[in-house]
Amino acid sequence: EKGGKEGDGKGSNVTCGNSSWFSFLFSIFSSSEPIRVSVMDCLQQYFEQEQLSGNDKYKCEHCNQHQDSTKKLSLIRLPEVMTLHIKRFRFDSYFGHMQGGSKISDHVDFPLNDLDMGQFCKPSEGQRQSTVYDLLAVVEHRGAYHGGHYIAYVRGHNGAWYEYDDQRVSQVSDSEVQQLEGYMLFYRLRAPEGKAEERRAIKEAIEKFEQDVTAEPALAEQAVYISRLWLLRFEHTLDPGPIDHQAFVCGHDLVHVPDGDESKLQMISQPVWKELYEKYGGGPTLTSPIQCENCMRELAELNRRRDREHRIVHESDKTYVDPGHSWFIIDKRWLSTWLAFVNEEAQGPIPGPITNERLLKEDGVTPKEGLERGQSYRGVNKEVWSIFHSIYGGGPIIERQKLDIYSAPPPSRSQAALSFSAQPRVSRMT
Repeated sequence: EKGGKEGDGKGSNVTCGNSSWFSFLFSIFSSSEPIRVSVMDCLQQYFEQEQLSGNDKYKCEHCNQHQDSTKKLSLIRLPEVMTLHIKRFRFDSYFGHMQGGSKISDHVDFPLNDLDMGQFCKPSEGQRQSTVYDLLAVVEHRGAYHGGHYIAYVRGHNGAWYEYDDQRVSQVSDSEVQQLEGYMLFYRLRAPEGKAEERRAIKEAIEKFEQDVTAEPALAEQAVYISRLWLLRFEHTLDPGPIDHQAFVCGHDLVHVPDGDESKLQMISQPVWKELYEKYGGGPTLTSPIQCENCMRELAELNRRRDREHRIVHESDKTYVDPGHSWFIIDKRWLSTWLAFVNEEAQGPIPGPITNERLLKEDGVTPKEGLERGQSYRGVNKEVWSIFHSIYGGGPIIERQKLDIYSAPPPSRSQAALSFSAQPRVSRMT
């Protein structure tokens, strides 16, 4: 007996002794006669015991000899969402040369409910009790081998089916879904009755507490807050994992709910929190959507820095350089990160060092080919460059007489002094 790798969800049993599902699929799909085949037929053939002989003989660990054997696949652990891919595209070749391909358009029956995978599971103590799946979504390919269109069909919370065809969404019937030329099928493991009842009870308790708070606002002071994202996992997965509130814990290891993130939390009663916490663990407990005072002070200081940098750069920036002065080339990507940082609405992260090395070849001097002004780089005057470089460092310095990275660097100081009066004012072209 040979087990599969941990986490792959399947194993194989090889029995030492003295045909495959591909031939089954080929026979049914290559037949000229209409034939009815179901997903269960395909699964049974896929998991069917297979003979290993000839060049495929198995080397037995016990006798250390290659023996005629049988091999059988089995599932070790069932996924919560199972994807079945129906192989509808066939690649045809003759004498080793690819001759193109074709599409198999035969209809494959698939159940909307009650797809039981129990017969394909390897018996184990850790096996989930539930082995029954219900169809969640279907992807259909319309067209031929060389082109076509994909359409998705999804079952909504209300049990109705909806067709998603690009921007168009329309409701369809169960019978229409069952007539589809299924390409990919998505099945969800059915929750045991106990789990379904738990979900209903928690949902009703949350709704009732919201109604009570509306009628008596003072009850909100006794509320606990829980992540809406975790509640979604609780509603749709059998094992949602520990309650995860790390998104609301700051670097000071304190609760911090930034402005606007209150909508990511659901207010619940203390009894509901106790029930969920005792069963799933996690945390920490959020008794109110408070903000960390240290984080608020740091944010205020960061906003002052944003305003200060924006102001001094704006005051020093010009659309030209004076005679005798040079342009300083700066990486457009880096400049965009700085602009996002000082933008009042974007409030991007603090930029790293200036990344002008992106514009140069390995020698650190020669510009790369194909750089475009305004797209790859921008030009700033010496004052602005000095501000950026003193705050962020990086580089290297790329100094040019013209606002063109491929133009010549400026002459030496002595040459600049001799030609100062002959240089006209240069305007920046953006």
